[in-house]
Amino acid sequence: MTHKFAEMTPDKRPQDPHMDGTGLRFETLDHGGEYPDTMPQAIKLTDAQGRSCIYVPITQNGKVVNSQGFVFDPEDE
Repeated sequence: MTHKFAEMTPDKRPQDPHMDGTGLRFETLDHGGEYPDTMPQAIKLTDAQGRSCIYVPITQNGKVVNSQGFVFDPEDE
């Protein structure tokens, strides 16, 4: 099963206009789980304008799994 997400428009995602990471901040969240406490279970990215997103591992039945791919086809929308 592959979940299809709508494309996130630029105004809704963190931006890096200089393409050098200036103003980007990373914060690790939720340590622990099935991994040692040094392994973050989520990473928050915040841009210079204060917009942020949180990256989390893909899970299935409560276990972290490797992604088998991502399907993006704008014609499916």
